[in-house]
Amino acid sequence: MLNRLFQITTLTVLLGCSYQVLAQTQQRVQLFLQENLDVKGKQLPIDNKLSKLLHFVEQAAGVKFDYVQLPWRRAQRATLAGNGIIYGFSKSNIRLTEYRFSEPLIIDNVWAISLGEPTTKIRSLEDLRGKKIAIGHGYSYGIEFERTRDKVFSVQEDTASVPARFEMLVSKRCDFLLWPVHELDQQSQVEEHINNVIVANLTDENLKKYRFFASENPIFHDTIHFAAAHGQHTEILDKIDHAITQGKKDGSLAKALKDYH
Repeated sequence: MLNRLFQITTLTVLLGCSYQVLAQTQQRVQLFLQENLDVKGKQLPIDNKLSKLLHFVEQAAGVKFDYVQLPWRRAQRATLAGNGIIYGFSKSNIRLTEYRFSEPLIIDNVWAISLGEPTTKIRSLEDLRGKKIAIGHGYSYGIEFERTRDKVFSVQEDTASVPARFEMLVSKRCDFLLWPVHELDQQSQVEEHINNVIVANLTDENLKKYRFFASENPIFHDTIHFAAAHGQHTEILDKIDHAITQGKKDGSLAKALKDYH
């Protein structure tokens, strides 16, 4: 009996030591995220599905994120200052000169969303020529988006409030808003997601009276990354890259992304 108790005690101590070593070796870093505001400008909590995805990366990479939600331009400045890394970042030619990007965690289809079915079928970027597009402050949807903004279409940057951007459509202050969606690749699927998930869960009851439509095809294809200023947090980004690459090989990343839109 005493021998058995000794074995259990020894195992408990060893496990405790193992957890302490793991906690000590796990690198911590501030992770800057886009703020997400309600109609009154109040910060909303991090989406549960996003939280689960980031937790997967933490576990796979052996790092610990300290979440900081900021206005998107402030988040980018804080990252450039070396204060942490950023997530939800799209590439642009200018950003590539300033930031090191991780391997892509997500590939999004970016759709044009309208109030009511547009009279002109929206099949490609060219169909948005001369239109006004609503996006959040500091948002980007990849290199092709940056190349064509203010050339093919104009951009109306608004707050990080999702309801506010839909209100812009309703009040006709813009023609379309852009909406990135992971995995869904059919117009009908996107419309169902926008109306029955996104708008249905907003607190603004007025928006639920309207029907929103998606373009026939994605307008852009965007890759979503972690990023840091060049030369900063290189070891952590190396670990994240390894976790993403391994997760793609063994299927664990696909499982983490299940039902994530």
